[in-house]
Amino acid sequence: MRFATEKKVMVSFILLVANVIILALMVRLPFISFKSRDYVWFLSPWYNVIVENGNYAALKYDFSNHLVYTYLTATAATFFPYYKLLSIKIIVIIFDFILAFFVYKCVRLKYNKSVMIPIMAALATLLAPTVVLNSAMWAQPDAMYTAFMIVCLYALLINRQLWAFIAFGLSLSIKIQAIFLAPLFLWLLIKKELNWRYFFLSPLIYLVSLLPAWLIGRPLDDLLLYNVREYQSWVEQTYRIPNLYQWASDFNYELYNWGIMIAIIVVLIGALMVHKLSLEMAREDLIIYLAALSVIMVPFFLPRMHDRYFFPADIITIILVFYRPRYWYIAILISLMSLNTYIAYLFEVVIIPLRYLVVIPLGVIAVLWWQLLPLQLGRRRVSSDKAHS
Repeated sequence: MRFATEKKVMVSFILLVANVIILALMVRLPFISFKSRDYVWFLSPWYNVIVENGNYAALKYDFSNHLVYTYLTATAATFFPYYKLLSIKIIVIIFDFILAFFVYKCVRLKYNKSVMIPIMAALATLLAPTVVLNSAMWAQPDAMYTAFMIVCLYALLINRQLWAFIAFGLSLSIKIQAIFLAPLFLWLLIKKELNWRYFFLSPLIYLVSLLPAWLIGRPLDDLLLYNVREYQSWVEQTYRIPNLYQWASDFNYELYNWGIMIAIIVVLIGALMVHKLSLEMAREDLIIYLAALSVIMVPFFLPRMHDRYFFPADIITIILVFYRPRYWYIAILISLMSLNTYIAYLFEVVIIPLRYLVVIPLGVIAVLWWQLLPLQLGRRRVSSDKAHS
């Protein structure tokens, strides 16, 4: 009898997951044939270089600023050389599902007696407008590096530090924007939640990711600096993203150095605040909380950011809502803010000017830090009470 019940539950679970997958694919299907400007200007020519130069042999040339993405594109081109658009998009769509799976895993830790709530979190991820448009319409690899950021987050939640740093290294290998999560590591180190001996693993994984292209023939010095050169080549202090520099001139080139200093100072101030926190909040809640702050603060205060760089914030705020439901409005605001920038690029329709949207991430940062303040005051109050007694 018990076996029959367990079998029935398992079948129901499989059917539920299958329906979620089918629904997510159906939502993406109308966008598959769309060719964005990024596809026409960059992704399609990169694919042509790969096919024309013998797939993997093309990796010795400097033609793309996404190395691991190029590895996967070369693999897709090997099997489907004549289905360029589909091959490019299928890679990133697969990572949508990997991303949703690890969102499910993170939320399942909070609701270990429920299956429906974590599946709702995965579904919310798969149907989030920016997730759908990013892969199915824009063909961008943001779900790829963000998926490994969420793997990293999950590993931190279950206290598997080795795997957390490996996952973070894989994320960095895909896109340097994974650095948005770096303040979380600093803050957790300050709270003695991390072992500093594992920190070397992430750069090591990054170096390992360069090996295939190096073995094929691309110079190592070129590979080591390709991400840095890409970032330094950007002229605009902010590129269609509602961050601090929407309130400054794009043509003030000296602003860049000041912007880097501002970002570093803000992260260090955050470290000081985290250092003073009492541990009244559950460890898992604190990690999610600080992760959300990290991926919102860095692209907000760092110059030369692009329109899609709040994508990790879109995902981690979804997880935050399931850990702290009262912050439902944060996930909605961050998602709508990102969606506004997507619509401006993909459809060339400006709904709300970006300089007005800056108040959303700034307000969210203020709210999240303000909510942590009682933990600091509570610690001081306890110390004061002890002193009086």
